[in-house]
Amino acid sequence: MDHLHRLDSRPMSKGTNKAKSANGEAWVTARPQTKKTSEEQKDTEIYGVPGRPSIQLKEKKIVDMESNHTMLKQKLGFFDTFKQALSLIYNTNYFILLTFLSSLPLFCFSVYYELLLQRTLVQISEFVRQQHPSNYHHNWQTLLHTAARMTDKFPNNLIRLGFLYVVPLHLLELCTAFVTVDLASTTLTEGKKTASKANFRGTLVTSIWVLFFSTCTLLGSVWLASIYYVILNNLGYNCKLYFGVLYRAACMALLAKYLEWRSIWNMAIVVSILEDANGANALILSAHLSRGNERQGLLITLVFSVLGLALRWSGLYFECYERGNGIFAQVGLFCMVNVVKWVVYMVYFDNCKKRILKKKVDMEMGKVERSNVRTEKTEPADNNSSDCRTQLETE
Repeated sequence: MDHLHRLDSRPMSKGTNKAKSANGEAWVTARPQTKKTSEEQKDTEIYGVPGRPSIQLKEKKIVDMESNHTMLKQKLGFFDTFKQALSLIYNTNYFILLTFLSSLPLFCFSVYYELLLQRTLVQISEFVRQQHPSNYHHNWQTLLHTAARMTDKFPNNLIRLGFLYVVPLHLLELCTAFVTVDLASTTLTEGKKTASKANFRGTLVTSIWVLFFSTCTLLGSVWLASIYYVILNNLGYNCKLYFGVLYRAACMALLAKYLEWRSIWNMAIVVSILEDANGANALILSAHLSRGNERQGLLITLVFSVLGLALRWSGLYFECYERGNGIFAQVGLFCMVNVVKWVVYMVYFDNCKKRILKKKVDMEMGKVERSNVRTEKTEPADNNSSDCRTQLETE
């Protein structure tokens, strides 16, 4: 009873209510009512469990993240990328028909362009052999003299080839790439529309950037390699042997870097078609997405570069420019390879995008797990305080 009198003699705090029992012998001190936050009320309405419903929310969030993480974890390798691209092409009924129709203008124009290109290359090679005497030495005078005479002899063909490549051929290849990537992306996303007219204008801007960078890089690399080749052939035997190894290693490194950049530029075209980015923004986004996956992009670009060169050199070797059937077969294979190339780059872009999303999901899962550890540490202290309060009320 003394204990009860002491409890009764304590001053009443704000929010504390006292209730007298029926026989008047006991006093019960009720716990103050605390106002629930909007988040706790919402959680209680959803789960119907008062107290700590946020833990259940976190557990649900972890389950959702783990399911997303499982889907994003399926990283495609080099051969898996080609396998998925080929399955997209051959398992879709309308894909082959639509890409065939979109490639017809490119096919017709490429027949004329390849005929002109191969005949010009044959004439240039014959001219260079005539300018190559038995006592020929690799020096600046001979190199500049041959280049000057070649431009004087074939000015019209060189100008025509450059103009046809930059304007009509480039635009036709871009239209084919736009249709191919759009169809492949629609098939991969199960009917979700991605491209639009605004995307085509942005893709055209990006393609101009890509054409400028690729042309400057290729011409600069050829010029640099030619300079070092001439310098190397004017050195002595011992110096030529030593610097020859360095020259070949430098050329291989330069080629690898060019192929890596080429993969970024090609994926920038895909980014412009599927995303709201163009020009420099598309190039920056492409470089960001391909970071950490440069080797796969290099191998993809290497495969299609080798296929393109093999088709061109086979046409020169078998003299397809002299036979109509040969040039039609060569250009037809070239258009098929071009379609497969853009589907592979679309799958490669999707793989890089999923890899970036996987990193973000991993970071979010790490944050949630750390917050759960802190919550579990605070739970025993809260349970002890609630037990003490219950024991005091019982007394």
